[in-house]
Amino acid sequence: MPSKMIGNPFAEAPDGLRILVFGDVVGPAGVRGIEKLLPGIIASGTPDLVLANGENANGFGMLPASAQKMRAAGVQVLTGGNHTFRPSEAHKMLEQDRNILRPANLAPATSPGSGETIFETPRGPVGILNLAGQVFMDPADSPFRTLEGAISRFRERKVRVIVVDFHAEATGEKTALAHFADGRVSLVFGTHTHVPTADARILAGGCGFITDVGMCGSGLGIIGMEPEAILRRHLTGLPSRFNPDARESRLQGVAAVASPDTGACLWISRVEWTL
Repeated sequence: MPSKMIGNPFAEAPDGLRILVFGDVVGPAGVRGIEKLLPGIIASGTPDLVLANGENANGFGMLPASAQKMRAAGVQVLTGGNHTFRPSEAHKMLEQDRNILRPANLAPATSPGSGETIFETPRGPVGILNLAGQVFMDPADSPFRTLEGAISRFRERKVRVIVVDFHAEATGEKTALAHFADGRVSLVFGTHTHVPTADARILAGGCGFITDVGMCGSGLGIIGMEPEAILRRHLTGLPSRFNPDARESRLQGVAAVASPDTGACLWISRVEWTL
């Protein structure tokens, strides 16, 4: 069982730029877990950068109120996914806040918001890129070509540490992108499936990688949702409204350390807490 104690996620990590990432925040249970647990985690582990994928914070999409709660708790950059544009209230937020991202390859440049940002940390700037997959997903431009362009722009700005949230379904596509990024990107972490994978590792060229970091939400439902509607859909074939499960708050993610000088990932480990 995951620990209910607030521990230092970087207790065994080497010195470097500390990055703490949380998976898809699902509904009120996920937001509540961030609000209640994250301040203590930050106090214990003192990360330089805290990211979370917020695209399910209101079930399907993220409203400004949920984003504000997570930012107040200590999340510095929020990434998105295939539901990012779903609530119209999110469009203005994406335009106004450069640290709330949507997948760079999911919509034209004229659409609200941006898919990349540079965040200044105490250990130097970090380039952050949000991408969407193409396999079993909504139509999107090539994440590989989009990554190539973003790396060039970050390098022009002298950014050595680069972090990529790859919001995708297929494990093979996620792994392929990580190998494509290896030697040029510090960390590629997968989101979208809400199920954490047991493959956190550092590739040969120094890119930290995990196929999926999991989710922040209730572990008592089905990928964060109430079981009843999902079972009804499987049993009857009829459309059913999915609602976030609220019975528990679980935070899943990954902690990583990158070299501020070379950008290489020095250490990576899965993390998990329950409320």
